[in-house]
Amino acid sequence: MLTNSVANTACNNPVLPGFNMPVLNGQKSAFIWRFFISFCFFFCIAPTNTYAAATTNTAACSTGNYQERVTVKRVIDGDTVILTDGRHIRLIGINTPEIRHDNRKPEIGAEQARDFLSRLLNTNKDLLLSYDDERTDHYGRTLAHLFLHDGTNIQSLMLKRGLATTFFIPPNLNYLECYQASMEYAQSHKIGLWALTQYQPLSANSITANDLGYHIISGKIKRIGESKSSIWINLTQNIALRIARDDLQYFDKNYFQTLTGKQVIASGWIYFSKGGFWMRIRHPVDIKITDASN
Repeated sequence: MLTNSVANTACNNPVLPGFNMPVLNGQKSAFIWRFFISFCFFFCIAPTNTYAAATTNTAACSTGNYQERVTVKRVIDGDTVILTDGRHIRLIGINTPEIRHDNRKPEIGAEQARDFLSRLLNTNKDLLLSYDDERTDHYGRTLAHLFLHDGTNIQSLMLKRGLATTFFIPPNLNYLECYQASMEYAQSHKIGLWALTQYQPLSANSITANDLGYHIISGKIKRIGESKSSIWINLTQNIALRIARDDLQYFDKNYFQTLTGKQVIASGWIYFSKGGFWMRIRHPVDIKITDASN
């Protein structure tokens, strides 16, 4: 069995809540702000040579059903690696900020997620692989859950470090409970991404074109609409949660009947089309009722 070199978290808040950056001019202010975030992210989350006592390795996160033993050649980003046989492995159930390879600056947290995974796999190149319902995605990448040789679930580890968010695409829902619990641990402790303003709930009433991309939004359900392809949960006049009919099988048949008037929090990617904003919801775990009263 290989020896792990998994990070202890040096602090719980890589970006201090309530910290007010001094107002400086132009590029100087932006540079200092990016440096501050990167500095905190790196030194608070980067791996050390000690094993983390808080690694998530509960029954919900582990399995004895591994389909392959594989060897990692290179880490592309926080959720994609290349094996020595040439396959690109997309880690199921999580998403990390984008590195971006088109000369744009990486999203905040992208380099930290990549570097954490690189350090982890540099001393743990031989891994165990477990498939889900689908073997590949539409990019031709292999979809899999990855484990260290002691059974540590790598996706859960990334989530608990606040380096990733959950990203469930049915029917690939193995370890859903494990991954959700790992992310909620990081959220509740304001670790990594969850200390950033971008990852705090955003009011549905305040969404603008500057808010495209991953967000958590909160709002009151005004009405439920239907189209040929989807159910639409309307929060305001210009933003709705879209549930494709193909995904309705994961929702209780009575789920939508009593939603109107309730306060909810939803997580996913905000898009804009045909004059309005929308967020696709793939599974009930992506939307939570926070106020049961009408």
